[in-house]
Order: sequence, then structure tokens, then C-alpha cells
Amino acid sequence: MAILKSAAPAASIALGVASLAQAADLRLSSPSAGDQVPAALVASRDAAATRTLDRMPTRISWALDAADALNDRPVPFVRESREYWLDASEAQLQRGVALPTTADAALIRISPHGNNPSRLTVDDLVIRNGARELAGRAATQNVADETSLRAAGMDVPDGTVIAKLATAVGKGDLRLVAPTARGSYLIHVFEPASSTVLTLGTTRDTILAGQSLRISARLDGARATSAKGVLTAPDGHSQPFDLRPQADGSWQADVVPDAAHASGLELWEVHTFASGGDRSTPVLRDAKTAFALSRPTARLTGDVRTVADPARGGGLSLDIGVQAANGSRYQLAGVLYGTASDGTRRPLAYAQSAAWLDAGSGRLALTFDAASMAAGKLAAPYELRDLRLTNQADMSLVERRERAVEIR
Repeated sequence: MAILKSAAPAASIALGVASLAQAADLRLSSPSAGDQVPAALVASRDAAATRTLDRMPTRISWALDAADALNDRPVPFVRESREYWLDASEAQLQRGVALPTTADAALIRISPHGNNPSRLTVDDLVIRNGARELAGRAATQNVADETSLRAAGMDVPDGTVIAKLATAVGKGDLRLVAPTARGSYLIHVFEPASSTVLTLGTTRDTILAGQSLRISARLDGARATSAKGVLTAPDGHSQPFDLRPQADGSWQADVVPDAAHASGLELWEVHTFASGGDRSTPVLRDAKTAFALSRPTARLTGDVRTVADPARGGGLSLDIGVQAANGSRYQLAGVLYGTASDGTRRPLAYAQSAAWLDAGSGRLALTFDAASMAAGKLAAPYELRDLRLTNQADMSLVERRERAVEIR
């Protein structure tokens, strides 16, 4: 097959696409290290979730800007934290709760727990730093109560107060004292001016039930001495874990979330706690991130057929095999890359399709219409990237391929 030139007219593109249909059936490329591929299928336990799903097949595609730099593999979010949380009882607050800080002008938020009706005002607070003690408004620059916080758009519990500490308070191993405290409280310390930062991330933003999730944390600006965390499932189930120190100074954990609590509709939370520093300058940091956990209800079989689509003016349709553990509406999405005149691969078009598939073997097609393919002025060879299979019953991502198949 002759290679199409980047400035080929639409008729030549249609001819080139048609010639692809004459090629032998294709196979998906071998999975790369970062791909999400089910090893075995598990049927969904929630049959009711599929009863109201639309069974009308749909297909859509549109052209992409060839100059766009797309991530074939989505980059997981990395959280940066200059904050931490503590639970404190009335006895602890009456004696004094340690609040280590690494920078001046920290923000201290105090919220009563649960049904605790007790309210603390700035006049009830005392801040100690060694032998120095500042009370009430002398210890703070600014104070906001629940009324002003809600007016600013914050959803806070009744009795919440936030105080910005005065520069005169200083930093270090501070003590927060509230002699009139009653009941228990949640204390949040945020240090916007601090250079001591905890970063938290995961190697993936989605995993399948039964797979391991790698969690990485690093404390910059101080030496970490311990790090631990907890996974929280959407149903409230919690799973503690410990992070191990690495040679590069980071901390790492490999955790398999409890598959009994898998749900594609809501995210799991990773909450990590790190401590460090030294006796004169202790450090506490908390950080949170999230990931999705899916049940592997379907997978791609690897079989790909290229088909010219006269109904769409000669566009290209990729018919891809799917094996499903249970009937549902499944969605397929992917990005088609073409070859530029300099030989580089550039984004050409994006396509999605969705259809009902019964349990067993089925097929879904990604159709790239001729107009979308012509708009980018790119030629064969083509490559399908960022291929995703989703179960629309709960929008769980069940398979993802960074580099799916090359089409010559």
C-alpha cells in the first residue's frame, strides 16, 4: 500500500483507508508495563445496575489538533501537603496539645467532633512556645468563625473557628491550650509559608480488584522518621498500611485493596501520615489522594478488524473483540494517531462507541469518520493509542492500553 502524503486530497485518503480493509486481521499489541489488563473476569454482583441502561448503540468521533501533546497514559495526581490533622480530647486541650510548626503564621482550625455542642472562641485559646505564652487575640492576626467561613463558601461544622497565628508566636513545638474545652475536637494545622512539604502519589489512578497499588511519599525540607497510612473504601471500610523507607529518601508501600469493597461509582481515598524533623523542630504532615477500583467484568480479546465505512464517507472502523463476564452496556474509546511528513506520530482523531453486550464474546467498533481523518492531513501508518474499555453500569474502567495496535 502506498503511503499517503500529508497534503493528499480527501479522495486519496478514502482510497488509502479502503486499502486498509484489504489487510489481514490485526492483533492488539502486547501490554506495556503501565497497562491495565484483566487477568481473569469477575461477574458483577449488582444485576440491578444494568436494568435501566440504554441498549441503543452509539458511535461518535471528532478530529484532533495534530499539534496537541496528549498523554497516552494519564499521569496520576501528586498531592503536596503543608498540613496535618489531629484529634484532641478536652483533657488534652486543657493540658495543651503539641502543634509542631516549621514556619510563622500558621493557620489553626478547630472544629467540634460529632454532636459536641461546645464552641471555642479566640478568647478561649492560649498558644505556648517554650517559656513564652500568648493568649487570645494577642496570639492571632486574623480569626474567622463558622458564619464568615460559610459566607466565603466553606462547608464547616457548627462551632468551627480558624485562627491565623501572629508572627510574635513564632514557630517550633507550639502548644495549643483551651482551658474551657469540653468534648472532643478536630484540629487542622496548615502552614502556607513552610518549605517542608509532603508529596503523595500512586503509580496508577485506576486499578482492578485483586491488583496491587504502589503508594509513594516523600518529605522534602526535613528528614522523615516514620510514614504510615490508611485506605478508605467508598463504603467506609478502612485498611491501614505502613510505608517503607527507600534508598532515595522516599517512602513506599504496595497495597492490595480489599476486593470485597470494590465499587466503580466512587473513589477510594489514600491518607498518609508522616513525621520527622528532630527534637527541636518536629514535623507532622498528612496528605490525601484518591484512586478508582474496578471489578474486571470484561476484557479485550486482542482481535482487531479494520473495516472501511462507506456509510461515513470512507472513514475507518476498528472492530475489536470483547469478552464479557455479564451482560451490560460497554464503552470503547481511543485516539487514532497518523504519520506526519517528518515521520512523527501525531494525534489525528478521537472516537467513542457504546453498545449492549451479552455475557460471552462480542464486538465493539471505533469508527473514525473521513472528515475527522482528513482534517489532520496525516497519513498511514496509523496507530491506536489510549484504548479504554468501560462498563457503563458503574463507569468502571476495566481495561486500558497505552499503545493498542498499529495499522499499516
